[in-house]
Amino acid sequence: MFIRYPLVLLAAILMIQPVFADDDMSSDSKPCKAIVKSCLDGGYTRQKSEGKKFWKDCMKPLVLGQSVKGVSVKAEDVKACRAAKIKKLEQELNEMKAVQ
Repeated sequence: MFIRYPLVLLAAILMIQPVFADDDMSSDSKPCKAIVKSCLDGGYTRQKSEGKKFWKDCMKPLVLGQSVKGVSVKAEDVKACRAAKIKKLEQELNEMKAVQ
């Protein structure tokens, strides 16, 4: 009887964990979240759909300064998001270099 409670607790923890996981789509900065919202509002999705893929067809082109049909974002949000992404990638690169 006493072994059931820890097993139930462990199962609950394992089922709840994905809720707290973040796959980078929402990004870390407020300007990136504005871009994410614009892409989602423009019909771009994380699901497999030709020509409407979230990262490849909307988020990445916008962050790189390109225009995306049906999506409008503020230039200052794009610039701030790009800077935040560069900072995050530089931190990850430095972590990788430290392992060598």
